[in-house]
Amino acid sequence: MSPRTKEQNDAIREMRMNQIMQAAAEVYLEKGIQLEIRDVAVKAELGYGTVYHYYKNKHMLLEDLLWDALNRTESAVLPALKGDGGSLLKAESFARLLLQKCIQDLSVFILLKTVADNFHHFPGNRFTKLFTDFQERIYLPFVEMIREEIRSKSSEVTANLIFGSLVGCTALNIHHNMSSEMDVEGIVDMIFSGVQSKER
Repeated sequence: MSPRTKEQNDAIREMRMNQIMQAAAEVYLEKGIQLEIRDVAVKAELGYGTVYHYYKNKHMLLEDLLWDALNRTESAVLPALKGDGGSLLKAESFARLLLQKCIQDLSVFILLKTVADNFHHFPGNRFTKLFTDFQERIYLPFVEMIREEIRSKSSEVTANLIFGSLVGCTALNIHHNMSSEMDVEGIVDMIFSGVQSKER
């Protein structure tokens, strides 16, 4: 049997990383910061040594999970950031895309929830750069959409309310196993009808 090519090794590595990340997200939702590498290995159906080969401790694993989630979040909302139309339509599209991604990708939900909780489960300041990047790439562009539309000093308050609503709705649906029943359109319409009526 001939040795694997570099491309084959890269494909195997990518497949394992995806398994590990998916398992880490599921275990984190079950156990929070108490998760251990061994728990992730069991969930991913990989040997402990395999997971340990990539991640020596859970903090390294969670850091990668959150950075990867930030990139996925940015990709998900990019159509709203680059799209045409008024700022409120773009903000609604942004919220809709973000909520949809939270339901489809647990790591994105974990990122938003962790940012909302100000990383209080994590020791030290290891996530300062992640928070800064989240602000620049996700949060502040959304605040700017709100500001352009409502021309109010309360645009950050409004953006926080919307982010909080999206995180809260997703949490309820995930933890009560109702994600498949979640009405993304209805939730976003309800949130933004409140924003519009408040600003009239």
